[in-house]
Amino acid sequence: MASNLKRLQDRAAALAAQMSGLVNNTDRTDEQNAELRKLAVEADAVKKDLDFEEKIAAKEAELRAVVEKAAPAPAPAAAPAPEAKKTEIRALLPHHTQLRAFNGGPEDVETAYRMGRWLRAHIFKNAEDMRWCKDHGVENRALGENSQSSGGALVPEEFAARVIRLVENYGTFAASNVEKVTMTRDTMIIPKRVGGTTAYFVGEGTAVSESEPTYANVQLIAKKLAVGTRMSSEVVEDALVSLADAVALEFSTSLAYKTDLCGWVGDGTSTYGGIQGVVSKINDGTHTASVQVADSGHTGFETLTVTDFIRLIGKMPLYARQGAEWYISPAGFAASMARLRYAAGGNTVETVGGGVNETFLGFKVNLVHVMDTTLGADAGKVKVLFANLGLSSIYARRRDFSVRMYDQVYATTDQLLLQGTMRFDIVHHSLGDNVTPGPVTALKTAAS
Repeated sequence: MASNLKRLQDRAAALAAQMSGLVNNTDRTDEQNAELRKLAVEADAVKKDLDFEEKIAAKEAELRAVVEKAAPAPAPAAAPAPEAKKTEIRALLPHHTQLRAFNGGPEDVETAYRMGRWLRAHIFKNAEDMRWCKDHGVENRALGENSQSSGGALVPEEFAARVIRLVENYGTFAASNVEKVTMTRDTMIIPKRVGGTTAYFVGEGTAVSESEPTYANVQLIAKKLAVGTRMSSEVVEDALVSLADAVALEFSTSLAYKTDLCGWVGDGTSTYGGIQGVVSKINDGTHTASVQVADSGHTGFETLTVTDFIRLIGKMPLYARQGAEWYISPAGFAASMARLRYAAGGNTVETVGGGVNETFLGFKVNLVHVMDTTLGADAGKVKVLFANLGLSSIYARRRDFSVRMYDQVYATTDQLLLQGTMRFDIVHHSLGDNVTPGPVTALKTAAS
């Protein structure tokens, strides 16, 4: 009975939300009016069923109190159901635009709706929304007085997971085969093998020379990355699903872009949280064995040849070759790899019309927007990476995602400020040296 009552309450909430979206639309079409009438009929039926279930629940409580005269009977404990915190509000949730951060499927729309209710409860302290979040298992620690007084909030777990998934989808560095680590504290030390044991020839009766493997430490220090977005109170009040979608998209896109900048081209300054990207680090003069300089005169994407790329593959150690992939900007790919493929001959109308799939010389090509995009002569610049990032680099997360809300910063314009933060670090620990190439190799244009 309790589950049936909860199901009806969820259905009523969903109907009310969609009816609100249609009622507020002053330019309704005939189809929307017909839908509104249909919803009104269904709402009457749900209201009738709700009244009945509530009366039955009240009568049941009275009977238990009579039977157990010593004290009112406690409510029976409900058996834990699978995914008990999941609600049944997936149908008919109001959103009038194409979702971008969420896929648009029933579960995704539900997640967006739950996040929208949480935002509205947190921002407006609306009693109905607070009760709804508590009843439906949405993270409600942010709804307590202590958290509210400090202006902070922990974002619901499912929304945090969605933002992080989007970061990994939008961000080429987080989406790569880089080693991913969860940090259990602000600073973390990971041992790294530097050298192994040595084998020696020995004569009969001669003692074996001993050797030991050597190790170094890779230090990870969590850095906080923050992003803020401003929105009007009207948006928060009117469009729950669209609100959650917009916040998730804005936060995840910004975080992914900054993560890419740090992982690929960061110069180690405060702009990048002290993180040095792989392109910058491999070209710092201490990893020259991993850098292939193109032939003389090959000073840009348009003048690179197949021979330059094959020599770069040749630099890659055999232990790292399986799992190695290309990393290049879209403009660079079109001006070099795609150009060389079409120039190779043997193309037909069908193959040219079929477009360019992103592979080159038998290895997958990853397009990285933040890498070098300069066309024309650009001497002495790292243009392409051929890398097995799983052996060279670590992407470590200390805390995935949390949100703070500030309602006074833009009070005069009736706007709210939401700030999202995550803590992470990126370290490229194995790029070779000036004698031995590592699992990342780089193609650099000629000096002239």
